[in-house]
Amino acid sequence: MKLVLSTIIVGVVLFLLGWVIYGMLLMEYLKPFYGFMQRPEYDMKIWAFGLASLSQAFFLFIIYSKGYQGGSAVWEGIKFGIIISLFTGIPYILYTWGGMRVPYQPVIVDGIAVMAMTFIGCLLTAIIHGKKDVKVIKAE
Repeated sequence: MKLVLSTIIVGVVLFLLGWVIYGMLLMEYLKPFYGFMQRPEYDMKIWAFGLASLSQAFFLFIIYSKGYQGGSAVWEGIKFGIIISLFTGIPYILYTWGGMRVPYQPVIVDGIAVMAMTFIGCLLTAIIHGKKDVKVIKAE
């Protein structure tokens, strides 16, 4: 039950964070550097963003549950978030800057956004994993 709950909650949060961070806060800043590579707004595959967010949430839970060794959910989530954020963010920055003709500054901003989203997803995953099982109440 926690796997399903975590996948849905964390997936929705990641999707909304992506929309807020990339669709609102960083859109104008990143457009001169990445805009030529993007689909036009009318052709965006929003369902793919949703599926990506849900799959990321699913795998975060699987990875966390395999490595969890006990302790405070928040503290374990912070540690997990730092490790996974660095694991995803640093290579992302280096791959992007190494392979694209863009200045390093927007790539670093983009990588920090990826790490922030991943960190929040990891923290939420740990908190949900640490909760006692939710009991399903059957209607009579």
